[in-house]
Amino acid sequence: MVQISSAVILTGEVKLLKKILYSCVAILSVVGFIIYGFISAPKVIHVNQQIEVTAYKVEDRSFSKKVLISLSGVFDEKSESYLGKLTVNGKEYMNCSLDPKFAMVQCSEVGNEKPPRDHLGMVVANEDFSKWSLKVGPSDQNENNLYTVLNQGSTTTDDIILSIPDTDRDSSLRAFDELMQHHVVELKQSFK
Repeated sequence: MVQISSAVILTGEVKLLKKILYSCVAILSVVGFIIYGFISAPKVIHVNQQIEVTAYKVEDRSFSKKVLISLSGVFDEKSESYLGKLTVNGKEYMNCSLDPKFAMVQCSEVGNEKPPRDHLGMVVANEDFSKWSLKVGPSDQNENNLYTVLNQGSTTTDDIILSIPDTDRDSSLRAFDELMQHHVVELKQSFK
């Protein structure tokens, strides 16, 4: 009888150990899914910043204009793009997407937030976004576009470049050229 009771006790202990083991596996699985969710979830940084830069034209050396850019939205680290509102010298654009990976700036004007968004220019940046440039061309000139806002008072029509950091005309244009070359190299590598 003593042997039977110890076997019963041992069977009960095994069942208890199995329950504990299954519970631990279930808890670790849930914790793993939670950690995976946090790692794979998009990381966004809220942006509310005003930046003063100088706009320069590529061909017109006399064109130099102070520009106040306001960003109010989010920067998505995963897609490396900005989504939100863009204000340039008081002109507001909504539903903006500044995407250096595709070198595109697309926005909707206030009062016309329906798709499709307008293509406002090209944006390129380095890996850590400490340097970036925006190129706005005269190709889609109308009374409400960004080129018209930046070109006020000028009679020449060529590309306008804004770069951060902004020191002078030559460094701003050189920064755009370097960032654009870097973008082209990355684009070619992504198609390989």
